Amino acid sequence: MYTVEFYKDVNDHCEIGEYFAELAEKAKIDKNARINMNKIAEYILLLKRNGTRIGYPVVRPIEGDVWELRPLKNRIFFFYWKENKFVLLSHYMKKSQKAPKREIEKAKANMRDWLEREGK
Repeated sequence: MYTVEFYKDVNDHCEIGEYFAELAEKAKIDKNARINMNKIAEYILLLKRNGTRIGYPVVRPIEGDVWELRPLKNRIFFFYWKENKFVLLSHYMKKSQKAPKREIEKAKANMRDWLEREGK
């Protein structure tokens, strides 16, 4: 079993946590938000249980150590860290075939920041 941690920046801001909080609020009245939230939770649980061995279409490698979790139109970048830990880095909604370069760069910057501060 793996553990999953959400990336927080130096100011303790957690983009993914905020997105989940917004989604949970919308899910109270919006069926699509509820479906999205449940699917994301399901995919995170699959990642915890199986790691990246779960394979495509649940996860896929993006660039270097950065991977992508793929629930519905949501895309969540993450990387593996020692001691069976995955760190969820950032989130975006899929709008095109390829992952936008700026989103990949943002995830890589978040990974570097996390490694500098937490990756002991």
